[in-house]
Amino acid sequence: MKLKQFFLKAFFVCCMMTMTMSAVLADNLPDLGDPSRILLPEAQEKKLGKEFMQQLRASGKVIDDPIDAQYINGIGKRLVAAAGVKNQHFFFFFIDDPAINSFAGPDGFIAINSGLLLETRTEDELAAVMSHEIAHVTQGHLARKLADKSNQKYSMLAGMLAAIALGHVSGEAAESAVVATVAGSQQSMLNYSREYEEEADRVGITTLAKAGFDPNSMAAFFQHLSEIEQLGLQPLALLSDHPITAQRVADAENRAAQFPAYRHKSSEEYFLIKERIRVQTTPDVHVILTHYLSAMIHMNAQNKLILQYGLGLALQANANYAKAQEVFDTLIKASPDQLLFQLGLAGVLLDENHTRNALAILEPAYEIYPDSYPLMIQYSYTLLKAGQAKKAQSIIEKYHLDFPEPPVPYALLAAIQAKAGELALAYQTRATYFMSIGAPQAALAQLSMAMKLPHNDADTKARIRAQGLEIQAEMKQ
Repeated sequence: MKLKQFFLKAFFVCCMMTMTMSAVLADNLPDLGDPSRILLPEAQEKKLGKEFMQQLRASGKVIDDPIDAQYINGIGKRLVAAAGVKNQHFFFFFIDDPAINSFAGPDGFIAINSGLLLETRTEDELAAVMSHEIAHVTQGHLARKLADKSNQKYSMLAGMLAAIALGHVSGEAAESAVVATVAGSQQSMLNYSREYEEEADRVGITTLAKAGFDPNSMAAFFQHLSEIEQLGLQPLALLSDHPITAQRVADAENRAAQFPAYRHKSSEEYFLIKERIRVQTTPDVHVILTHYLSAMIHMNAQNKLILQYGLGLALQANANYAKAQEVFDTLIKASPDQLLFQLGLAGVLLDENHTRNALAILEPAYEIYPDSYPLMIQYSYTLLKAGQAKKAQSIIEKYHLDFPEPPVPYALLAAIQAKAGELALAYQTRATYFMSIGAPQAALAQLSMAMKLPHNDADTKARIRAQGLEIQAEMKQ
């Protein structure tokens, strides 16, 4: 069974900007930052963010792959640190959506569509989009928009935001995320004003420069999108929410010109993640396999390893494990320190039920990279498959589980706890997992089964009961 299939199926689907701008960089633009928490108190925004992610995950469009998550949050943390942001939660994630779009939700949850990632040409352009969305959060733009609606139920507000974030996937996807009250007029109300967009550009470019990315990348990506739109190659959802004009491009160029010229080289991980997302979001495995077989004919020294990685993943997705293993063996020989290649080979070996061989790769890798989130997940899962549940449990419990972050660890931890004989804990963890994907009734069902277990002591029953009451309270909000 594939690792991804386990996570998806095992459980039934299983602020403020604190940097000081110099007078030179201010450009006499109004500072719209430092939004008052009186408008949208932090506790309310956190609840709204939690609901927002639950409803997004319920749509099935959030890509909770550990490797993807570690990469995009690594870039995000670098940008947030450069922005000087403190005491503001952020979490970055990909959405399986070909539309070129991004969205900043409540409590710093920032979505990047797969289509947008694949359209970027450099890591700097991806960082430019992310820095723009970070600025929307730090400057309190969404909080201001939602302030006059804060008396509505959290589920309604979160649903409205989730539907807008998914609105360019399909009508069905958006409708499943929220009731039909989300109309075009409501989306228009939440579209940011020109002043907000200007400020997000200005603050975002400063963040780019401070983080060591090319500050010219924002204007470059704007220009690239404008050219795509003019050629009519595809509709650009991003431009409906973030209109790009010649003046906006010029302003971004002028802003970037105030910083020293800097050329940042895109990391190898950036290109590898692009191919990983390409494979993950192409429904037909035969189509993606044909894509790579064709691309390999025209590969060069610069993109050889990148295309081979995509080919290996495509072969694995097509259940051609022997050839996939050959590809990953070749990749590791060429670049033995690239962890993604090691994880790829270990995953293929596990698919072939060569568990010991997979562990022979993962165990030494874990000694070198004990803080790697995807390695921790894959190593724990492989130990579970090898019948070493207790060891798997000791590893995964070292990771700080922070709901509503990726639900993958909860799904895996529940399976490990069940295998280790800790059934009450397993049911409770499954309940947390179901809450993370927006399925409260399924969560309550897990707790009901936990309560019926024999030999529960008083403390265990009290914990189960308290968790159930908390879920019921959330359902009423």
